Amino acid sequence: MLLFTWMGLWTKAAHLFQWSFRVMEGPNRKMNILFIAIGALIALYWLWRQNQLNRKAEQEETFK
Repeated sequence: MLLFTWMGLWTKAAHLFQWSFRVMEGPNRKMNILFIAIGALIALYWLWRQNQLNRKAEQEETFK
C-alpha cells in the first residue's frame, strides 16, 4: 500500500513554504526598516568622520 504520492508530497512542501512566507511578512518589513536605519546611521558617521580627517589633513598640509 502506497502511503503517499509525489503530488501529495509536493503539495505539502508548497503549503509549508507558503505558510513560512506568511509568518515572515510582518518581521520582514520591520527588519528592512531596521537595516535601512542602521545603514543610514553608518553612512552619516562615515561622512562625519571623513570630514574630520579632511580638516586634519588640511591643517597639517598632508592633503593632496
